[in-house]
Amino acid sequence: MIAALTRLLVNSPLYPHWLEHRKMRQGNDLILKGIKGQVIEVGAGDGTRKQEIMNAHPKIKKYLATDFSSWDEEFDRIGTQASRFGRVGEVFMGRQTRLSLDDVCSATKLPYKPSRFDAHLSFEVLEHIDKPLEYFAEARKVVKKGGQIIFSVPFLYREHKMDYYRYTGDFFDFIAKENNLKLTKLYSNTGFGTTCAVMANQWLVRRIMEGPLVLRPFLLLIAPIYFCFYNLVGLLIDVRPDTRFATRYHVVFKKL
Repeated sequence: MIAALTRLLVNSPLYPHWLEHRKMRQGNDLILKGIKGQVIEVGAGDGTRKQEIMNAHPKIKKYLATDFSSWDEEFDRIGTQASRFGRVGEVFMGRQTRLSLDDVCSATKLPYKPSRFDAHLSFEVLEHIDKPLEYFAEARKVVKKGGQIIFSVPFLYREHKMDYYRYTGDFFDFIAKENNLKLTKLYSNTGFGTTCAVMANQWLVRRIMEGPLVLRPFLLLIAPIYFCFYNLVGLLIDVRPDTRFATRYHVVFKKL
């Protein structure tokens, strides 16, 4: 019963991350279209995306989910914080059950032979890389000629843990020229509406999780109406999104 209600909540505008996740899935589905062969994901985090992508793209022969750390301490911290509020806390923070990684290694120093993979993936990772030029040089090295470097990265988004940079279209053009890559797709389906909704909803989530105890019952009471309002208004505004105010970009490079 609780699981069914949770699924219903997560798939409704009452959920704080509803619009953000909806837009993100649409963008990632677009850039992952046609993916096949040998695939590596860097910055895989909790590892949950691997099975989802393999299920959606049966032409993938092998998928390696990697990260620079097993993130044990970070996931324990998130889990402890979320568990104080039970299942409600887990839903609010978007916490999922962790899966194991295939390898623990740095995205800027991958322990694989050159030209091994057909696709190099990362999702919401590039902003956490302190040496982005090395990241792209390494990604280019491990993909085959004609292979793809596929990623999503935030643009107008709140600061979070180990958050170094934000990137623009001009940066992606620069990376393509520097690494003999072709920029085949630079896409965003978000604009001012989604960005404002994401910022406003994340602000209230943080106040509920971290604010004064005396205010939390009141904030929880108004939260569903608050989230629903911002999600629906954001969706309406971004029927025709102005990508100069994008929440994130979805990008594909091809190795020449």
